Amino acid sequence: MSIPFKGPDYRPFGGKVVLLGGDFRQTLPVIPDAGREDSVDSSLTRSYLWNFCMVLHLSQNMRLLPNSINEEPFFDVYDAFAENYYSISYLAERSIVTPTNQNVLELNDHMLAMVPGSVRSYFSCDTVHSDSNDAAAISSEYPTEFLNSLSFNGYPDHQIDLKVFTPIILLRNLNPSIGLCNGTRMMVVYLGHYVIRAIIMGGTFDGKTVAIPRIVLSINDYRWPFVLKRRQFPVRLCYAMAINKSQRQTLQHVGVYLLKPVFSHGQLYVAISRVKSPAGLHFLILNEAGIPSNYTRSIVYPETFSELEESATTALG
Repeated sequence: MSIPFKGPDYRPFGGKVVLLGGDFRQTLPVIPDAGREDSVDSSLTRSYLWNFCMVLHLSQNMRLLPNSINEEPFFDVYDAFAENYYSISYLAERSIVTPTNQNVLELNDHMLAMVPGSVRSYFSCDTVHSDSNDAAAISSEYPTEFLNSLSFNGYPDHQIDLKVFTPIILLRNLNPSIGLCNGTRMMVVYLGHYVIRAIIMGGTFDGKTVAIPRIVLSINDYRWPFVLKRRQFPVRLCYAMAINKSQRQTLQHVGVYLLKPVFSHGQLYVAISRVKSPAGLHFLILNEAGIPSNYTRSIVYPETFSELEESATTALG
């Protein structure tokens, strides 16, 4: 989409042409405890700026290239794992995606146990931020052990267990100029006390060795009357990823792990569109009785596309 210049009295974005990339078939903005109507209303199509946008349609699916359809199918996402657990090219092209963080943790723990070598555990330093209202009183009410138990979407946990040769994903932008961006996948090659060294998998900086330090993250969650300050490495294992986190990833082999159906707009579409070839897509679907099934439901909010359809009609008219 682009926003055309409308003259001296109408200048969204200062009159500059701004390209906004997006796909409304994928997941919508995440709003805690919000319902369907709130999620739809928070999308770009409901913004006052939408009236200034011109929709541009992409014509070629770069993931699903014609010459990739004839690839030999894999029987399993992590086939021959014991022989390839240390191979960066092997790890770079595959992952399992699932709707919930709980399933992500269980899958990653299972895969970690299959990797030879000892585990290095990193523990965060958690405190109540001094900017919190009545921080001293809150600190006495919520002990460190309780702060350690808290887990938040998009943030590292109190305890991170890693081994050399395991794949990790970065959870924060640290230094985009050397490839350290939120969502960058890497393979661990060194686990130190103050730094983790890893090799970037894929993208412009593919093969580059980088150092990841501990950082301080401020977590403001509406459920708690304080701001949590957590000092931890901003990484997470990524043999498996949450479907929402997998956006922007392009892989050769993806396992869609659905112990329960997806629960929000666009999640299933995101999951099945991570691969370059249908041959690299594998499913494990359980029905309500916990029995393997061949079908699942997808959630789509048709009203999300209403503005797009109106724009297309106007353009054709």
